[in-house]
Amino acid sequence: MENRTASTHTSEFSMRRTMLTLLGAVFAFGILTASYATAELPATASVDVQQDVTAR
Repeated sequence: MENRTASTHTSEFSMRRTMLTLLGAVFAFGILTASYATAELPATASVDVQQDVTAR
């Protein structure tokens, strides 16, 4: 009977750790996504394409 109680107690900590890990991963992904979305692109990223058009 004591082993059953101990395994339930251990299982609760394991589930809590799993949920906190998943929550932390989602939070970190949200921060990375937000920082990527708000990052300023370098000037070379917006290249103007100019082509010479010649009539034949």
